[in-house]
Amino acid sequence: MKTIAVIGASGMQGGAVVKAFHELKSSGNAEFIIRGLSRDPSSEKAEAIKPFTDEFMKADADDVESMVKAFDGCYGAFVVTDFYQRFSAKHEMETTRNIKEAAKKAGLKHVVLSTIEDTRII
Repeated sequence: MKTIAVIGASGMQGGAVVKAFHELKSSGNAEFIIRGLSRDPSSEKAEAIKPFTDEFMKADADDVESMVKAFDGCYGAFVVTDFYQRFSAKHEMETTRNIKEAAKKAGLKHVVLSTIEDTRII
């Protein structure tokens, strides 16, 4: 079985990914273990999505080591960045670099990255 970490599992995109994997399991495909990740695993949204995951833990993309720990033992990850946390493209790029570093350290084999488009004037 392959463990897939889902960053932002309590959000719209991450939650949709968690629910899609849950549907796979419900239909008999037990190939994946889903590890939900959230900055605040005790939030109302996190509590609501936990029943659809196999594991759930705290992880913060501002902290590389927390991401390495969250990715430990995972085959892959679905990564959604959170521009709206600080409304800063610079911060979003920093967290993306942190996630990339953590993914390399943890030895992830497959990563799907979802982010908003670059809105800076060219």
